[in-house]
Amino acid sequence: MKKPTILLVTKTNKVCKTFEENLRMFFSSKIDINICYETSQLNEKVMHSADLILVTSPALEKTIRELNTTIPVMVARRSIQIEKLEQLLGFPAKTRILMVTNSIEVALDSIDILYAFGFGHLTLVPFVPGFTDIEHAEHQDIAITFGQPELVPKHIKRIINLENRPIDLTTMLDIARLLNLSLEKAHFYTAGFFRDFVKMGRNLSLSIQNEKQLTQKLDSVLNAVHEGIIGLDEKGNITLINEDAYQILQLPSLSFIGKNYSEILPAFQIHETFVDQKEQLDTLLQLNNRSLLVSKVPLTLNKQLVGLVITFQDVTRVEKMEQEIRRKSTELGLTTKYSFDSIIGKSPLIVSAKQKAVRLAKSDYTVLITGENGTGKEVFAQAIHTSSERKDGPFVAVNFAGLTETLIKSELFGYEGGAFTGARKEGKMGLFELAHNGTIFMDEIGDASLSIQASLLRVLQERQVMRVGGNKIIPINVRVIAATNKNLYQMMQEGTFREDLYYRLNVLPLQIPSLRERKQDLFILIDSLLKLNKSNLIFETDIKNLLLNYNWPGNIRELESFIHYLMVIVEGNVVTENHIPNQILLSQKKGNSLSEIEETLLYLKTGNFIEDYKSILQILWICKKREQSVGRGVIQEMLPYFLTDSQLRHRLSILNKAKCIKVGIKKQGTEMTELGVEIFNRLNV
Repeated sequence: MKKPTILLVTKTNKVCKTFEENLRMFFSSKIDINICYETSQLNEKVMHSADLILVTSPALEKTIRELNTTIPVMVARRSIQIEKLEQLLGFPAKTRILMVTNSIEVALDSIDILYAFGFGHLTLVPFVPGFTDIEHAEHQDIAITFGQPELVPKHIKRIINLENRPIDLTTMLDIARLLNLSLEKAHFYTAGFFRDFVKMGRNLSLSIQNEKQLTQKLDSVLNAVHEGIIGLDEKGNITLINEDAYQILQLPSLSFIGKNYSEILPAFQIHETFVDQKEQLDTLLQLNNRSLLVSKVPLTLNKQLVGLVITFQDVTRVEKMEQEIRRKSTELGLTTKYSFDSIIGKSPLIVSAKQKAVRLAKSDYTVLITGENGTGKEVFAQAIHTSSERKDGPFVAVNFAGLTETLIKSELFGYEGGAFTGARKEGKMGLFELAHNGTIFMDEIGDASLSIQASLLRVLQERQVMRVGGNKIIPINVRVIAATNKNLYQMMQEGTFREDLYYRLNVLPLQIPSLRERKQDLFILIDSLLKLNKSNLIFETDIKNLLLNYNWPGNIRELESFIHYLMVIVEGNVVTENHIPNQILLSQKKGNSLSEIEETLLYLKTGNFIEDYKSILQILWICKKREQSVGRGVIQEMLPYFLTDSQLRHRLSILNKAKCIKVGIKKQGTEMTELGVEIFNRLNV
């Protein structure tokens, strides 16, 4: 007996294969199948061999009927693969999705089927390339297609491919009735539909279980966070609320899930956030005699508002946490070990500096400590901190000498995770943050680049920092003590130090005397160092004189190294000339260069015009840098205050006698000598 033949007329090979598989599953070997992709290939011979022509669209049906064939023509009704529908389950209501097909009839039919399957909460928009205006797709970023992703507009970010649509069961039944075929294997076909439904149901059940587990884990996480958290849906109804929210807001032990925010959060001004959909971070709110730090963050999905998350903390708790962080930072070593008792000496200069520092410690203004290397600037800085109201806070020191600009910035201001190669993934607090409620000591500030100076100026003005790679402003409360061995005023004149930063730092200036200026303290310091190191070295008179005549350019630091050297090199306890380092012995042969400077300073200080000499030498020093000599008239014009011609002549005469300047003949002008440079540097230290 001849088997019925079905002629498939489709537009694509993919659809044809799907139809052929469907027919074989339903009718097994009871039918023959012929295939035709182009209607132009249809002729009487091709169609005459078929008992049924099955087409995919009404358009193809119309074309074939125009050929006046007597063969029955049927348009296949099509379904959707059930197992593929899981991809649509996660979208919220009103999500707009393009339905992309190669014909408007297929697009509309597919939309009807999806709505019938229960996806009516989605907004499905038909789109057929070449038929639908591209403007309909401009603001869409999700699309559904049936095995034709190449038809989807290029800008679409997410494509949901539901694969080719199978033949609907009702069409199979119509074919069987038309061709008089039995339905003994039809149950296999229908079983496939039910199998897909069961599979999807099982997956949904697993998803629900997983969601419950995730919800439980989320609740645990939310309750472990030390801040109040409330979640709202797009209507303002509460979807989650953690234990801290109950505690901070002093709410009764009732469930507020599903209730509107207005019942418990009327003071939070949430309506504004719903309207403008802009996040508001760290705003201060007074509620129930408490200060709360509140943040409101809108949640959007596919550019649509789907809810709001509100977080809030009790400011008192935040401050306590902050203090605990500072305390632990202090335990890491951010403390002082020197006080004013550590500053030893009886000379008028050191006693005066110490007394002044004690007074400075009582204020909270910025201190600028100047002095040569090794004079003990950090000792003074620590002593000031220890005697200040910030003594219980951290003392953080940073040395600008030898550090690169990038390293200085990350050290001072900290950085966020991943801010640069090699950065910790969790980020790092900067020294200004660590010094919060304490003191930051900026040593060798004269070595800071102009870029760093600009950043420091902003911090000192605003009392705020921003981490490298971050976008959050962090308030700080620190006392600043800066130190340098350089002449910042001179650097300011040269343009290598910012004028605004200089005056911001030089609020409370403190000058530390060099060791050569306080020679009477030399053996007081030596005795202290010997006691500290449990040594009983003895210095004969000639050795004492030798040490008293030495300049000590490295100051107390050099003296400490000298004592350590003697403790190692001296056999017994008597120090002889053989034990003295060469640089000290050689310095005695260079004559009286130091005494000349000291004598000149004493000579200039006998009058009451030291500030005048200082200003004149400042002008001559600038001209010396320019390799220029300058006349008295120019000096008078450049002075920051007025001196009569007679007064200026007198000051120049004294400087000339002191060999600080060289007054030229007639129009040669006045020049600064090398001794004058030394005197100028000493006057500005």
